[in-house]
Amino acid sequence: MGHEPDDRVSPPHDGEPDWDNLDASYEAPGARNVVPDMPPVPDVTTMDPPKDNWVWTHYDDGYHNPQKPWPPVNREIISEENPLEVDVFYSMRSPYSYLSLFRLAYLNSNFNVNVNIRVIFPIAARTSKPGKKSNLAGRWYYFWYSQYDAARTGRYEGIPFRFANPDPIVNNVYPPGASQQVAPMENQPYITWLVRLANAAELEGKALEFCLAVSPLIWGAETKIGEWPFHVEAAVNSIGMNYNKVIEDINANPDKYDAVWEKNQNDFQMTGQGGVPTMSWNGEPFFGQDRFDQFFWRLRENGLTKRKVPREPIVAQPLRWPSSPGGE
Repeated sequence: MGHEPDDRVSPPHDGEPDWDNLDASYEAPGARNVVPDMPPVPDVTTMDPPKDNWVWTHYDDGYHNPQKPWPPVNREIISEENPLEVDVFYSMRSPYSYLSLFRLAYLNSNFNVNVNIRVIFPIAARTSKPGKKSNLAGRWYYFWYSQYDAARTGRYEGIPFRFANPDPIVNNVYPPGASQQVAPMENQPYITWLVRLANAAELEGKALEFCLAVSPLIWGAETKIGEWPFHVEAAVNSIGMNYNKVIEDINANPDKYDAVWEKNQNDFQMTGQGGVPTMSWNGEPFFGQDRFDQFFWRLRENGLTKRKVPREPIVAQPLRWPSSPGGE
């Protein structure tokens, strides 16, 4: 039996897209209008990785001697007064960053470790030549697979999930099989807004709170489809920041905020990784939300202890919390 044509299917795209009228994701009418005007960002693309990044300097194939030995195990007593410090390189456009968020928040709340969320621009912006065709570093399958896999992972983890509409990165990805094209930065209203707001939160010591308030709007189906941009201002205000004053200061002092993501991206490259989320302990990278258990094991190996009383922000214990002995 035949099927009626699906009028949602668009023909393959060729040439320069109309970045204001894409059908790659749904954007509610007026969504772009809530994004305030801000100064343009400097070039966000990352250069070749530094030669002394963690992965390369610890490279050990069993034949060549590594430049640096495996890090020794920490023997200090870990307490609330002397916690471990970890960095998490995070993207507001990454579904897997969102899917790691609640375990990271639970870790920060219940254990003697400071989880420092450091928001960077997504790989689509950092590695693309604006407006040109890209298949995400040659991985022709990745974007479309990740849409399916992220939703599946959300179900497995017990985390509400819906792929972002509108996509925080303006790009042309539909229909599957067409080359991914990323809009130039002057046509990227959402991601510049989100990154600078996140960096403002980082400066106020509220990066984790910001991600907990904003990421579920984008990825967690907390809003009607296409409408998450309308709720960002209220989310920012809900964590004790003043949205209007932040936007005013970003416009007056853009260099202050751009310096944050620039340093974050430089430090991220020093881990030797290129994808997010990347959790970093003493520079050692653990890439991907599916490396959380291994990351947690490394922290326990280095003396991680549990707090006597949880601290804010408090989240429920995640469904897939590590079950190794002593995990609680």
